Amino acid sequence: MSTLLTNARLILEHECVLGTVAIDDGRIRSVDSGGSTVAGHVDLDGDYLAPGLIEMHTDNLEKHLIPRPGVMWPNAMAAALAHDAQMAAAGVTTVYDALCAGYERGSQTSRAETFTKLFDAIESGVSAGVFRIDHALHLRCELSGA
Repeated sequence: MSTLLTNARLILEHECVLGTVAIDDGRIRSVDSGGSTVAGHVDLDGDYLAPGLIEMHTDNLEKHLIPRPGVMWPNAMAAALAHDAQMAAAGVTTVYDALCAGYERGSQTSRAETFTKLFDAIESGVSAGVFRIDHALHLRCELSGA
């Protein structure tokens, strides 16, 4: 399947240009300056087109499962899907979901419980191909409270 995105403000490494991106089978084939009049193109009418962003460390996934102290969302997969949708809407194409593997003191919710639920949700979602973006885990062990 081919797609031609044209009249886009392309955010490139060293400049922003009005141009066209050709995509074949989900892969970028070419990035060119200038517009295109090829039949079937998608006219972006000057909208910005940028590479996907990589979120290197976010605690956002945990915040979806525990939106406020003492409250845990009953379905970790639903929390993971909401997090995935939010990241995709922000232009993120790869996210490193940070999960806490330590430090219990003072927490109203067991980190061991949230860790397992979220780890399983991400693993299941990736295996099932239900996410819009790529997810990887960034495990962190917080020793600061010891």
